[in-house]
Amino acid sequence: MRVLVVDDEPLARTRLKRMLGELPGVDVVGEAGSVAEAAPLVDALTPDLVLLDVQMPGEDGFALLEHVRHRPAIVFVTAYDHYAVRAFEAHAVDYLMKPFRPERLAAAIEHARTALARPEELARQLQQLLAAVGAARGESPERLERLTVRIGQKQLILKTDDVLWFGAEDKLVFAATAADRHYVNFTLDELERRLEPARFVRVHRSAIANLDHAAALRPGFAGTWRLQLDDAARTEVPVSRSRARQLKERLGA
Repeated sequence: MRVLVVDDEPLARTRLKRMLGELPGVDVVGEAGSVAEAAPLVDALTPDLVLLDVQMPGEDGFALLEHVRHRPAIVFVTAYDHYAVRAFEAHAVDYLMKPFRPERLAAAIEHARTALARPEELARQLQQLLAAVGAARGESPERLERLTVRIGQKQLILKTDDVLWFGAEDKLVFAATAADRHYVNFTLDELERRLEPARFVRVHRSAIANLDHAAALRPGFAGTWRLQLDDAARTEVPVSRSRARQLKERLGA
């Protein structure tokens, strides 16, 4: 397991690295003393696990989750009870209360191993964690501004701004960007409720389109329509007859 240690106290980092060095199968790949230092390391080193201090100068540990694309497992480290409760409720893999004993650290590492062995569940957990952090920062808990997707063994963050449309095939829901498609852990009904309604519109029972990327509306077969998007492939999203009128009104057609 590749581990990144993030704590603003050098002595705390040294102690934690020493304890980790005594555990089998654990490799400390880096360390940082702030969110600003940690963010580029997370994306460059792609650790499996980040041991993340919460109370740090500048941005707190929760802010790190909003600055990185790579999505590792997270174990929060804190000396403050209320932060520990918040971390636990925010669906962290685990949290450590300072000062902690080696046995407690070993247990947290095992929890992380279990989480990493279940990538789909970890992706869902990280999505819940991001939503909880957003809510704590005063964002609408119903508004989905980013989501976690799996690429190989990595968990990456995808901004909804970058999604051209969401679709469903074979009961699996995907987010389509200009470059690729990524399967997501939401149903289309859930996405319809949580996406920004000013931009995302349900145009078909199997499609939600981002109107920021709408380029043209073309007639289809038997009263249906096709919404052409502005990507290089000029992707066309199906529009059902029942939803065409609403879409035309939104587009001012």
